[in-house]
Amino acid sequence: MARRVKRKKGNPKAAIPTYREEGVKAARPDTRPALIALFLVILLIGSALYFTSMVEETPVVEYGVDAKLLTNNHNTEPGYDTDFVLIVENTGSITDTFDIGVKSNDGGFVITIEEGYESIIVGKDKMKPIIINVKTSASATGLLYAHMQIISRGDASQTANIRLNVNTDYKFSNQTSTGNSVSLHYAGILASNARLFDASMESVWDSYKISKHYSQLGEQPVTDGNRHIDTLSANNIGCPSPPDPVPEECEGNRGLIVGFDTKIVGMYEGQSLTVRIPAKDAYGETGTNALAGEDLIFQILVVSID
Repeated sequence: MARRVKRKKGNPKAAIPTYREEGVKAARPDTRPALIALFLVILLIGSALYFTSMVEETPVVEYGVDAKLLTNNHNTEPGYDTDFVLIVENTGSITDTFDIGVKSNDGGFVITIEEGYESIIVGKDKMKPIIINVKTSASATGLLYAHMQIISRGDASQTANIRLNVNTDYKFSNQTSTGNSVSLHYAGILASNARLFDASMESVWDSYKISKHYSQLGEQPVTDGNRHIDTLSANNIGCPSPPDPVPEECEGNRGLIVGFDTKIVGMYEGQSLTVRIPAKDAYGETGTNALAGEDLIFQILVVSID
């Protein structure tokens, strides 16, 4: 006879599985890869910012121009001419091209900008001189003027304006000719950068003394110690240099450089004109003279024929 097996009643609580704490932890997702990835991203961003800070920023380009005259307030007989030296300065941060033109002409002058210098290229913080010729009308009277304008091509809003003053209530005296000896005032600047190297004009000494832009050749400062305002004597103008034979109208050889001397012939007492002299007609293209190889600009005022 079969035996009846008596089953034990199970514990209801035993039927519910229990989990240890370790099992719960093992079931959660692993966040370590995400943290590592986040760290790498932060590291990359930080590195990028560091290297970016080491790269120089592109400099801001600025344009600017200033202008001044070597001399102003010239005397001129009606119907005759005079020259001004316009000095253009680039105050911008890069090399720029400047256009020179007449803004207004209240004197009714014939104004001629030196050929080839109607537009000029000037380096940063550099200056360049240009000769401006002004011819008055035969009917001119009184103090007359005109305005020149210099415009930056880099930024047309950057301009400089200069007023030319001409007194036409004036009468020239005698005209110079070959063989004369004359007394004159002058101011000499380098054609390359407008630096003053010598002068006898009081107004030029004063203006160069107070301006930070100008100095003597060799960076010697303009001071009262090297100031001189006596007239210069030029003998036998228009005559040849030794050993060339002296013509009948000359009592001797000229004493000035050929480019300067040639300009004086034909000027009037009281007239102010300007000349640009190439190095070959000044102190030579080579040599030991401090001005050798330099093109020069001279403003000349003939005071008297002696």
